[in-house]
Amino acid sequence: MKTQATRDGYPEQYYPNTEELKKDEMRVVALGTGRPFLRRSQANASWLVELGNGDKFVFDFGFGSQMNFTALEIPYSEVNAWFATHLHTDHVGDFGQVWVGSWAGGRLKPLEVYGPSGLEPKFGFKHFCEKQMESYAWDTNSRVGALPAVGAEVNIHEFDYSKTQVVYEDAGVKIISFPAVHQVDGPVSFRLEWNGLTFVYSGDTTPSQLFIDNAKDADVVVHETFNTVEQ
Repeated sequence: MKTQATRDGYPEQYYPNTEELKKDEMRVVALGTGRPFLRRSQANASWLVELGNGDKFVFDFGFGSQMNFTALEIPYSEVNAWFATHLHTDHVGDFGQVWVGSWAGGRLKPLEVYGPSGLEPKFGFKHFCEKQMESYAWDTNSRVGALPAVGAEVNIHEFDYSKTQVVYEDAGVKIISFPAVHQVDGPVSFRLEWNGLTFVYSGDTTPSQLFIDNAKDADVVVHETFNTVEQ
């Protein structure tokens, strides 16, 4: 006797972390789609991409987005890497939760984070992460001995924002960074390729030929919108 109605082999109701992902499939989950000011029901920007080979990647981690990630009941240790498109708070505001929260939540491996450089070192992702980590010195020191030490480790991968380049490649997954047009130098967009499937995420950007070229033939494209055409 079936306990859950199905349609075309898929359950009518979705429960966190229970829907089967086939070996040749890719699943994209919006963890946050909000504007810079946080809303109760809409977190800042963040996107989870799950692949049929078991790999998981998160693109951006704006304020509030990690509440939605933890609601999925996915173990933090299953996330391969976290990627930031740029350093506006609505895209990286949950860094503390991504780092310390995931450590307290059972992550048993170093945190792998990727982000762009800037015109000066102080505008780059490495500087941002190091200063954030420094600000949590009391917090992390209080957890030493109570939590596995490996969870406190962070591998920061900063790359040149101005280049179109492969920034991650492993187990058949390739993630490419390319420049985005957003206020000042530094922002990037990402293209993930795996098993003949492609996901492209703009982060914050205005329409550009570079984005059009990199989004060509993609299976899923997420492009930022902020105001209406009239605005």
